[in-house]
Amino acid sequence: MAETQDDVWLGAWRRLVADPDEGGAFAALVHGPLTDALEDRYPWADPHAVATAVGDAVLAFLRRPAAYDLGRLPLFRYLLLIARRRLSHQREREGRHHRGRIPWDAVELAAPAGNEWEEDELSFQSADLQPVLASLSDAERRVLELMRDGERSTAAFVAALGLADRPVGEREAVVKRVKDRIKARLKRAAGGGT
Repeated sequence: MAETQDDVWLGAWRRLVADPDEGGAFAALVHGPLTDALEDRYPWADPHAVATAVGDAVLAFLRRPAAYDLGRLPLFRYLLLIARRRLSHQREREGRHHRGRIPWDAVELAAPAGNEWEEDELSFQSADLQPVLASLSDAERRVLELMRDGERSTAAFVAALGLADRPVGEREAVVKRVKDRIKARLKRAAGGGT
């Protein structure tokens, strides 16, 4: 007579109760079928959440395998009950986490941040900007190129301006001042005000 899944699992459980070092073999035996059963019952659930719930259920069972009462439920149903409860708790926790949150699109910045340039913001080919671009020093042109490339490292701007010999605080202030001055001059020339 062939052994059923319940018989195989009960044998593994008995070995686990007798020898706690059998935990790895027990987990390997039950993890796959429990995951499949939970995914079948909850096809809408995130596979990662299902795997986490099953893993948590198996670990909880491994901590106290002797707490299982053979007369109340078959082992598979008992482990499935624990996994379903863990999955339910995860969903509730996620619901509480997201409740009252503001969606990202409501808080995202519409304008580019930092050193990012929008293509439509300034057309560097514009005749209005040519006098300003021509009046920039070589160092200011390098700073403008770095800004257009999206550079964010202050060290790159310090190198472009040749400020390596100055104190750190002064370097940062000079870099900010030069960048702000370039932006203001370009906006003013493009008709964007100060």
